[in-house]
Amino acid sequence: MQNVSEQWSPEYITVGFIAKGCGVSNTTVLRWISTGQLPAFRLPGGHYRIERDDFSEFLTKYSMPIRHMRLENKR
Repeated sequence: MQNVSEQWSPEYITVGFIAKGCGVSNTTVLRWISTGQLPAFRLPGGHYRIERDDFSEFLTKYSMPIRHMRLENKR
C-alpha cells in the first residue's frame, strides 16, 4: 500500500509555493526565472510552473535553505 506522499506528488510546483518555502517574494522567484537561475515554463494563462527536480537542483546549487516545506501537496 502506498503512503500519502506516494499517492500524489506534483511534478510541477508554483512560484508562490517556492516563494513561501524560501522566504522570499514572488517577484524574487520570477527574477530567478527571468535570469535563467531557475528553469520554468509558462502556462497559456501566463503563470509559471517549475519542475520539482529543477527546484531541488536549484536549492542544492545555490545552497538555499527551505522552511519546513514538502514538495508534496497536502490534501
